[in-house]
Amino acid sequence: MKTALGYTFIIIFFLSVSSCGDAAPITFLDYSNNLEKKIDTIEVTYITWACACANWINTDYFENNPNYANMDYSKECFFIEAKNRDDKLPEKYHTNASVVRLIGSFYKDKGISRDYIKPTSQKPDKSRVFRYVAYEVIGGE
Repeated sequence: MKTALGYTFIIIFFLSVSSCGDAAPITFLDYSNNLEKKIDTIEVTYITWACACANWINTDYFENNPNYANMDYSKECFFIEAKNRDDKLPEKYHTNASVVRLIGSFYKDKGISRDYIKPTSQKPDKSRVFRYVAYEVIGGE
């Protein structure tokens, strides 16, 4: 009986913490797990938003949408995640001035990157996640 009560408490506690809205912590349930088989090479740039959200966008978006300044392109943004923690893109390239070429794959399902660092207590919405195996800084700082 003690064990069942203990598990019930843990489940109730976990559900209450995970449903706290914007201040909820990021947990393993927020991570994407199934990669697409297609390997892509994409060029991305960082977008500085005034919120906790996906910050990377494919540079092709701006070339294909010359009127992008008048558009809501936040839905086009995604997270990036290094396959190997030792090969993670340094923070100094997380700026609007950088263009980075990534080789890797998108996850099939939306989630939050394992590399994402919460700048505030706000929990970001799930978005596409691109897991890269290699990167090259090709423009900017």
